[in-house]
Amino acid sequence: MRHIAVRCTSALLVALASPLLLLAEFDAAFNIIGRWDGPADVSQVQRLQQGGWTAVLLPWPGNEATEAFAEAAGQAGLTAIAELGVVGSIEAAREAAASARKAGFDAVALTAGGPFDSADSLRNFVTELRGYDVLVFLDRSQISWNVPGAHPVLTAGLWPGVRAPPNVPGRGIEVATASREPWLDTNPYLIGYLRGIFPERVAVLGYRPDASGGISGGRAVPHESVEVALVEAFMAGGNFVISLPGDYRQALLADNKEAVAAWESLGRTARFLQEHRERIQQPNRSRIAAAAGSLAESGEILNLMYRRNMFPVVYAASDIPVIDPSRFRAFVYANLSEPGATALRRIIGYVEAGGLLLVSPQDRETPKWWLAAGVEKVRSDTDRDHYTLGNGRIVAYHDPILDPSEFALDVIDLVGVQTRDVRLWNAPTVVGSAVSANRSGARVLLVNYDTPIDQGFPARIDGVFRRATVLELDGEQRSLKAVKRGEATEVWVDRMGRFALIELR
Repeated sequence: MRHIAVRCTSALLVALASPLLLLAEFDAAFNIIGRWDGPADVSQVQRLQQGGWTAVLLPWPGNEATEAFAEAAGQAGLTAIAELGVVGSIEAAREAAASARKAGFDAVALTAGGPFDSADSLRNFVTELRGYDVLVFLDRSQISWNVPGAHPVLTAGLWPGVRAPPNVPGRGIEVATASREPWLDTNPYLIGYLRGIFPERVAVLGYRPDASGGISGGRAVPHESVEVALVEAFMAGGNFVISLPGDYRQALLADNKEAVAAWESLGRTARFLQEHRERIQQPNRSRIAAAAGSLAESGEILNLMYRRNMFPVVYAASDIPVIDPSRFRAFVYANLSEPGATALRRIIGYVEAGGLLLVSPQDRETPKWWLAAGVEKVRSDTDRDHYTLGNGRIVAYHDPILDPSEFALDVIDLVGVQTRDVRLWNAPTVVGSAVSANRSGARVLLVNYDTPIDQGFPARIDGVFRRATVLELDGEQRSLKAVKRGEATEVWVDRMGRFALIELR
């Protein structure tokens, strides 16, 4: 077992003087992190390794069996994290953290709330634990808290998967139509939000398979959905703290064949994601940018854009950078208050230089700040007005966006169906995105939320490329057919399991 409390003692004086040294050794981006609330049987440590886990959260305070489990996990190379949960008092948290150190845990995990009901109280406690890693679980209203020295984990999210039944009983969902398109619960937009609003943090989600995660009323979820949750987070550039549905955990403990097969698949996928993290977690290649406020203000707009295979580069509405129209075809500023003076100059400058601004007011009292000098109205629709300004365009909605799904379709129409970043056909349960690769390449990242697909489908990617290869789980590369389509490349994805990593050159 690795005793970080001992190993870091000599560095504590330095850490006290330097806020840059508050964190210890834990890498929240790289580790496969899981919560184990089953029996503290040391024989299960090998199972965790089989599932690809490299860090395990254990409920604490615990008993001797918990200590033995943590010790065995450490000896096997796993990071053991004492999960304190919501504590009754700060003193109780101090005692639990001290006993976790003494028991040899490598880190602690806290849930904001109780005595830690403010950023200040949580920040002060984390400061007391300098040199000791701390994961902090924060909800939507708390995620903006600044807690130096901690790894923030957002507890928001829905358990991923398909909500709609198959079109044909006994078969997977086949064709997406206006009336039969399946509804997917997906979470990559949350990773995109975190990466954009808090670029200095690792974007980590920690929702659980419970009512707040969308699972209630006896709803069962496939064992493979745990793997989907990890894949979608990694593919979006972040990570996920795994929590196992109760029936999955019990099936594993009983060595149920289907549960073991899903677990072994999780392990293979986890190791692949770790091995290829640097390929996957690269800059977003989208040609659409979006300003965001709080998750309450911007979450659903981003969610439905991601669901439609738009994965905008997110910027905090309070900190809009200079926007280059040669980089971004459109800039979305929806349901937000009037921008500050600097942001306003940058947005207007973007339009004047040839950009497309899609804007809606926060409410009916929001000033029409987009009506800058030189703006000319060219058309008026039922719900929006069209303007020109310099070399660019403005599409301004009369009212706040109330239907994010329809708005996402509007964005596609206004940007141009043929110039979308990623477009998929006949793959209604697959969500795609793309990242940069070297100077002229790209990588397409596809996540499948349903059963494996053995019938091919086309994927069109913005940009012209000559070759396409898909990287298999075993590390082998397989060529895919790639054809130039105007200023885009169409790739034939011949089959797909849980995910696909496609290299374009």
